Amino acid sequence: MTALPFTPTLSPMDLHIPPELEARLNQIAAETGRNADQVALELLGGSVEHDEWFRREVETGRTSAREGRLLDHSEVASRIEQRYRG
Repeated sequence: MTALPFTPTLSPMDLHIPPELEARLNQIAAETGRNADQVALELLGGSVEHDEWFRREVETGRTSAREGRLLDHSEVASRIEQRYRG
């Protein structure tokens, strides 16, 4: 994840944060020596990056399915077992 630089003049956006979430952001900020705006921007940036990655992966899967590149259940189960075997 790439940390976004904190620039207070990025763009005007009116974002209403529920008090419980604001308290949690303030707690993280206090624990990490940053301000709540920095924490919120970094978390939002990471979430957007994850969403973009996830959408690309879904489209890759959809393309594979359209092209007939599919795995049957036993192959999927085998791969999962191999990957997560302790």
